[in-house]
Amino acid sequence: MRRRKLSLREIRTAETRKRALRVLSRTRRGQSLSEAARVVGIKPETVRKYLPSQFHQDAPGKPWVPTESDRLSAVMNVLTPQGRIAVTVRSSRERSRQGRYDIALRKWRLGEPGAEAELSAFKGQKVGGYTLITNPKLLATLEDAGQIDFDELYTSLGSRA
Repeated sequence: MRRRKLSLREIRTAETRKRALRVLSRTRRGQSLSEAARVVGIKPETVRKYLPSQFHQDAPGKPWVPTESDRLSAVMNVLTPQGRIAVTVRSSRERSRQGRYDIALRKWRLGEPGAEAELSAFKGQKVGGYTLITNPKLLATLEDAGQIDFDELYTSLGSRA
C-alpha cells in the first residue's frame, strides 16, 4: 500500500496535538492548565483549541478543569512479540496503561528490585488490541534482538498505524 506524503501543515498539526495530549495528561495528575502548558511549551489556548471537549470551567474566571477520561485516539508505540509497532490507542485509560507499562519495562531493563512484579501486574492487559508482554524470557529475547527501545511513547508521523 502506497502512502501519500504528509504536508508540513499536517505534520505541525499532529505534533501540536501530541503536545496538547501531554498537557492533558499533566492536568489530570494535578497541574494547572497554564503550568502544564508552560512545561510542555504550548499555549493554554492552543490546548483548548485542539482538545475543546476535554476542559471546562465551573464559572468564568475559574480554573480550567480536565475531564476524568476520554475516547481520543492517538498512535503509540506498543511492544509486541515482533518488536515495537505503531498502534492506534483509543482512550485515555489505554494511553495511561501504555505509559505505566513503559515505566515498568524501563525499570526491568535497569534491573531494579521489584521490576518483575511491577511488570507482572500487566499480565493479560491489552493496549490497542495487543496483549502487553510480561514474560521475562520473551522480553530478554526482544532486548537481545534490539527490539526494546524508548525513543518515543507516541509514534512519529513517519510510522503511522
